[in-house]
Amino acid sequence: MKPLISVIIPAFGIAEELPGIVGDLLGQPFQFFEILIVLEDGDDDTISLARDLAQSDERIKTLMRSGKGVSAARNAGIEAASGEYIVFSDGDDRVSRGYLGTLIATIATPSKEVKSKGFARIPVELGISGYDISDNGEVIGETCESGIRVIDQEDFLCRLFLMENYQGYVWNKIFKKSIIDKYGLRFDEDCYYREDQLFVLEYALHCSSIRYNPARTYHYQVRKGSATDQLSGDDGVIGLDVLERQMTMCLAFSRMRKLLKKHEDPQWFLEQVYVFYALECFYRMRLVEDRGYFRDSYFRRIAREVCSIDYYPLDEWEEEQLMAMKEYEKTGILKENNEVQ
Repeated sequence: MKPLISVIIPAFGIAEELPGIVGDLLGQPFQFFEILIVLEDGDDDTISLARDLAQSDERIKTLMRSGKGVSAARNAGIEAASGEYIVFSDGDDRVSRGYLGTLIATIATPSKEVKSKGFARIPVELGISGYDISDNGEVIGETCESGIRVIDQEDFLCRLFLMENYQGYVWNKIFKKSIIDKYGLRFDEDCYYREDQLFVLEYALHCSSIRYNPARTYHYQVRKGSATDQLSGDDGVIGLDVLERQMTMCLAFSRMRKLLKKHEDPQWFLEQVYVFYALECFYRMRLVEDRGYFRDSYFRRIAREVCSIDYYPLDEWEEEQLMAMKEYEKTGILKENNEVQ
């Protein structure tokens, strides 16, 4: 029987964690799904474990990605998916027993395969559930909005950059594969951070309505060495390789800004977030010993765009960063943080 949902899991360096999420999914009361574990060459432990898991249940399939990174993995999963709906889960997180059932009930029309209660059956193109964030077993953050609701596109686009509940994570959402295929939507492999938010935005531009269920069925696990953890640094100092990946966040914001040119209010909310994170990246660039490295960087174009945005600095630190950024975009000269008066 053809699966209703394809669950796509990028897997690299998570041999210890992967059985947890796979076990959670196999234990779902909702059973009409396939699991696509997308692997990468050079990670023998995860590859071996994933293939053993696939031997244990015919719904589990493994495939190799052609490129590096989570975006390449998710794109490979999209290409291989046979389900009507697509769900993206991270291989080092956990989900509640009702994860898939809650998501499918937000988006699907009730049928003999899908039983849902308490939902106003307004047709929607995107479904969202709540989530929480844990660090070493302690919940450090969670969605707090209550009540099932249906929101329109413009409202969602604003909330995508304003409200924590609707941020651009893909793992608490369910997508229609027909929309992904029709518009050729894929994750941007140039962007290491915010690539998920960019994907959600591109998808949402083809939606008229979105349903949100506050049930916290996805449990994000803070993991040492993860992409998010690498941004912590020591007194703001991070390795150049990590910094270059963080800078791609601004590429994602720039591309989202262009996509929102006909959506004035959402674009304004995005721009405020864009400037905030661009200033953080710029501050870290100024901590690099060889600052001449960035003279001909694409970030000069980012700086030019950021400096053109109508933004009121929140404090003296932001004001100083903006002054230095204006000089950088004009001259390519990146001064140390204490050199600009």
